Amino acid sequence: MRTFVLADIHGGHRALLQCFERAAFDYEADQLIFLGDATDVWSQSPECVAELMEVRQLIHLIGNHDFWTMSWMAFGDRPDLWLSQGGQATIDAYERQEWIESWPVHLDYFRRAGHYHLDGKKRLFVHAGIEPGLALKEQEDATFYWDRELFDLTTGVPGYSEIYIGHTPTISVGVTTPLNYGDGDNIWRVDTGAGWNGRLSIMDVDTKEYWQSDPLPELYPDEPGRM
Repeated sequence: MRTFVLADIHGGHRALLQCFERAAFDYEADQLIFLGDATDVWSQSPECVAELMEVRQLIHLIGNHDFWTMSWMAFGDRPDLWLSQGGQATIDAYERQEWIESWPVHLDYFRRAGHYHLDGKKRLFVHAGIEPGLALKEQEDATFYWDRELFDLTTGVPGYSEIYIGHTPTISVGVTTPLNYGDGDNIWRVDTGAGWNGRLSIMDVDTKEYWQSDPLPELYPDEPGRM
């Protein structure tokens, strides 16, 4: 069994399939830790969720975009910030006739998502970040899927062998691949901008080998994406 980490698909089902194919991902034998944000921006959010649910050994965490989607599906919430950050694409996709009946199953998927995953090797997986020095059980829920403090740290966070985060794309600092700042930094930043004009990346957490999709605007040339 190999263990992979993946983050921030943002409705880019074509990119997800490319990553699985290029990594020779085994849906039955391999483990996937998904850091959240399956939805919004591109037009195939329902397909992304359905694909993830095909992975037998899936650990899925909730991202801020997933939280918005869950709130819309459960309560009809449509905050302007969500709509401006790709939420309308998710609404349009889920309101297509072929996906209407999937709502209860997909809503359950979002409700079952964790806020973090800590494995036996003290590797922490979280969508956005944590407040360093504070026990996981004492963190505010929103910190796990909103905070950006870890992205900028260039030193390690004590108590964890490694930390894997998404949420903040590496392209924001001019890097197109998974990012680690080097000696003393135990944080891996694996959102490589699929929700913008970058690529989706999947990484083997043991070997640090990674595979990437084509740039998302090339896979969805007729869609506006997110500016």
